[in-house]
Amino acid sequence: MFNIVDFLPVGEENAVTMIELANMLNCSKREARALIYEARCKGAVICSSPDSAKGGYFLPKNNDEVRRFIMFAEHRINSTKEATRSAKKFLKNGGFS
Repeated sequence: MFNIVDFLPVGEENAVTMIELANMLNCSKREARALIYEARCKGAVICSSPDSAKGGYFLPKNNDEVRRFIMFAEHRINSTKEATRSAKKFLKNGGFS
């Protein structure tokens, strides 16, 4: 079995998209995403970037890239919490009934 970390470039400027990664691994995007999740759960620091010009997955080359990833991930967590909160409130208030 291979280690997905071996397929990831170092540095945000070299990030690979999910499609590129899946093609490199000869698997589906879903399977590649699962491999990233598994590696992260085992302690790998795999960053992702939302930037459309260089967005994708990469290994950090310095602490600043790790910090930017943390800020990006925490922002997504907070946005998801807000979206979930409003949906729960909608259902609590009767939803579409």
